[in-house]
Amino acid sequence: MKCAVDVGFGFTKAVNEKGKEVIFPSAVAKTFMTDIGLKPTSDYFVTYMNQTYAVGKAATQCLITETSFSEDRFANEFSKVLVLTALVALESDREVELGLGLPLMLYSKLKDRVKNYFEFAEEIIIDANNIAHSYHIARCEVFPQGVGALFSISSPVEDGIYCILDVGFRTTDVIVVEIKNKNINPLLDMCFTVDKGMSLAVERLGLMIERKYGVSYDTSLLFDIHERSHISVRGRKIDIEPHKKEVFGAIADDIVQSISRRLQRGFDTFDGVLVAGGGAFNVASVIQNEFSNVQVLDSAQFANAKGYLQLLKMYE
Repeated sequence: MKCAVDVGFGFTKAVNEKGKEVIFPSAVAKTFMTDIGLKPTSDYFVTYMNQTYAVGKAATQCLITETSFSEDRFANEFSKVLVLTALVALESDREVELGLGLPLMLYSKLKDRVKNYFEFAEEIIIDANNIAHSYHIARCEVFPQGVGALFSISSPVEDGIYCILDVGFRTTDVIVVEIKNKNINPLLDMCFTVDKGMSLAVERLGLMIERKYGVSYDTSLLFDIHERSHISVRGRKIDIEPHKKEVFGAIADDIVQSISRRLQRGFDTFDGVLVAGGGAFNVASVIQNEFSNVQVLDSAQFANAKGYLQLLKMYE
């Protein structure tokens, strides 16, 4: 079965060729299962190599949570646990053809290392119901993030020069390509990574809440902030939608300005600006205030994973 997993700094997104999709925070915590008569409802609890891990939202609720931002994360046990958990959640077959991605700034440096780490691996992971899942990674292909998003577009793209913005949790990848007669040519001088993402908004929101209400919400507690309109403060529900709008708008504007300075050309000079990633709607709304050629890709947060899946099929 072909499966694609986009291990982002904030969230892990995964899809398979049957159309199933899963998403969970890219968080892992070593833990143990204690029977107190109640079964945990948060996904996921898994056992790998005789160690039990909380993964995803369950990990964000643990005392010590790993949300690694180092480049080593893409070819170590942290990444392996996230990918295997995604395969379990996707209900994958034992034989897996796996598509993975890397940030543009790390792609040439790490692509072979990541491919060699996963390809031909024989893995066993045990879920919370004590059911063992065995996987053989028969094939692994590694693609640049952002490029994957381009291949998630189902309708034909007309000839022209396009700017793809992949707005992630930690970084934003900018990829400019020329499409001519269905051939895609990257314009490498205009491809780069901005070391800014929507995690800045989460961090700033945490500081704003601490200053205003005197309570501390660290990043792990705000992972799902895009889904929440209230937080609890001393037993009261506080509406944070106005704070979110202010902070996310300011960070999106900062990201857009950083991209503009590096590109040294206006967004209106492209035939289209395609925006993907978890921060797509925030950033696109800023650019759309001035330009009309901006499109948020369908299922923007899953765009890379869907693109990797399409590329897996193309490179058979």
